[in-house]
Amino acid sequence: MPYFESSDQLKAVFREFWIRVQKEEEVMEKLAKSGIVVRFDIEQPEVHVTIDFSNPGPNGELGSLSFDSDVEPEITVWSTSETTNKFWQGKLNTTIAMARRQVKMDGSIPKALGLLSKIKPLFKVFPEVLRDKGLEHMVL
Repeated sequence: MPYFESSDQLKAVFREFWIRVQKEEEVMEKLAKSGIVVRFDIEQPEVHVTIDFSNPGPNGELGSLSFDSDVEPEITVWSTSETTNKFWQGKLNTTIAMARRQVKMDGSIPKALGLLSKIKPLFKVFPEVLRDKGLEHMVL
């Protein structure tokens, strides 16, 4: 399965992904209403991504994305970058992945699973970012 070569590469993909999902206004409004803070602890390579909908972003946008944030998350999700890639393309059955310990969550599992229905429209964006970054081999 495809994987990210470095933390910098993974961060660059997430930065571009975040810029693009900001244009998905309906989805972002639903997520902002949740007021949730989620941290993704990704390994191989290691990156800590925090998505914060409890506060507006630096330019007043709905939510913010940061790396190595001090903001306390309500939900923490652990996975490898391979599993993260699969998830953000909508190719991961989260329930099965949790049962197989490919994904571990701390916090409100029902709240986390409730977010899945809200973010599904964003799954089309991640492969577009991969292609535009020259990472076609990672598109599933």
